[in-house]
Amino acid sequence: MKPIILLYILLYFFPFLFWNQAQAQLLSAQTRARIDSVFSHWNTSQTPGAVVGIIYQGNWVYKQAYGMANIQRKEKLATTHSFWVASVAKQFTAMSIALLAENGKLSLEDDIRKYLPELPYMGDTIRIKHLVYHTSGLRDGFTLLGLGFKGEKQYTNANVLMALRAQQKLNFKPGERHEYNNGSYVLLAHIVERVNGEPFADFTSKYIFGPLGMAQTYFYGKIDNSIPGLAQGYDVRYKGANIHYRKGHFKGNTVGSSGLVTSLDDLYKWDQNFYHNKLGNANPKLLEAVTTPGKLTNGQATSYAFGLEVEPHKGQLAITHSGADEGYKAEIVRFPALELTIIGLANTDDMYSLTHKLFTIGQLIAPAKFQDTATYVIADTLHPAETEHRTGYYLNPDNLSDLRVLTQKESTLYAARSIGGYQEPLKQLAEQKFVNQGTGEYSYLFTTSEDGYHGQLYYQERANSYMLQKMSAISLPAAELKRYTGTYYSPELKKKYHLSVRKGKLGLRIFYFIHIPFQALAGDIFLADLMGNNSLLFRKNDKGEITGFEFSREAVHTLQFFKK
Repeated sequence: MKPIILLYILLYFFPFLFWNQAQAQLLSAQTRARIDSVFSHWNTSQTPGAVVGIIYQGNWVYKQAYGMANIQRKEKLATTHSFWVASVAKQFTAMSIALLAENGKLSLEDDIRKYLPELPYMGDTIRIKHLVYHTSGLRDGFTLLGLGFKGEKQYTNANVLMALRAQQKLNFKPGERHEYNNGSYVLLAHIVERVNGEPFADFTSKYIFGPLGMAQTYFYGKIDNSIPGLAQGYDVRYKGANIHYRKGHFKGNTVGSSGLVTSLDDLYKWDQNFYHNKLGNANPKLLEAVTTPGKLTNGQATSYAFGLEVEPHKGQLAITHSGADEGYKAEIVRFPALELTIIGLANTDDMYSLTHKLFTIGQLIAPAKFQDTATYVIADTLHPAETEHRTGYYLNPDNLSDLRVLTQKESTLYAARSIGGYQEPLKQLAEQKFVNQGTGEYSYLFTTSEDGYHGQLYYQERANSYMLQKMSAISLPAAELKRYTGTYYSPELKKKYHLSVRKGKLGLRIFYFIHIPFQALAGDIFLADLMGNNSLLFRKNDKGEITGFEFSREAVHTLQFFKK
């Protein structure tokens, strides 16, 4: 019996011995300390935190937990805890579509109205592939629901579908451009259910999580106390220099775009399937299909595949996707050529720039495999007089939603995404080029006309870029502002908006006592800060009377309001 017992002990402990040995061989004490330093702020008994795992050539080489799973109960985070992963869920939704396509149950070229006939025809055919690649042109269903100001509990798959049924116009022609859209992935979940005749959560458990042995992973749709091992989510409040954490989580009930709970160990199994496919017909071509970015109608490739962002990072191809809902953040960064994956799961709102953190860790693991692709030399700080002409409002003329507000304090430029948003400091790399301080992820390139006027700003964020036009801010007298006041109705939103003047500012009145002030720009455009930038372009008749406005924000363009 003793040899049998010894064999049992060796078999039981061998994986752990191997894991420790691999970690020791690959990660020096200095490297581990540098990784830990990235999360040191959260490595206390007074904060929520994160779990981080590093997979190299098929094996865990590092797993660590930082902070608390539940501050009130004094429960420490462990690498075995489960997390709500928000939009990281999209890759599993897209895989569900890919599996159905592999089995001939649908085609990516199918008109979505074949499966969702209740959706209106808006002048162009929207295909399943357009939903997958975020090129549908549909307005985002979640944003439409949010514009009704009824709270997160209204965020359900049924309500998203209902909101989209009322729309009469697209943001753009399907396939014309890429625009991230959460509602599209809710529609994909609906399609999976209608094609296969079973709840979406059951489909994913049967055809993805079950075959891969992902026992801690499930599309719950909503967060409640019944989810085993789930780390408590926390949002953050700032009071001066003090940070306060309080329990918080997404209040909706939705699957497809979000709604997934999973763990580090389960995501390891998912990650490894990208090298040796066990799903569907176990065909490697399935992996090729889901990791190949989509193309626009003009043939230009996007950076988005099947719920995955695919783009180069310092000489290495990176496959990533992040997720963020109240109380939780998540990210998976995979470098397939290196067989290197870094996973981060957090139960706090203030785990900012998680993607950048994981990129940094990847470079610590294999520094020789990455190259610095920067071609600019950091310039000396310029005199305030040399940068102040760059301040102002820069708006995307194509959608009136993308905005950057540039301000200056002393010799530093700051950029905000809305009129009251966080002002991020910029550093100068060249005469016309700036990036955000710290991560350097966002670049700003000014263009100058022959007369020296800085009228345009080219903005780039990883693979996404667009041109912003400088707009003139104006101040209107009270009598002129009064012309814009009144009640406006949107038949597509089935909602009335009330505009009034308070303290010399035109604004949106919500719940009778909240007033959201507008900033007037030339051309009858007003900006409002409400969970990001919102633009209102007012319409006038031949008599100069105001008849309504077109409302635009991220993923919802030219929503029509008519003056009552």
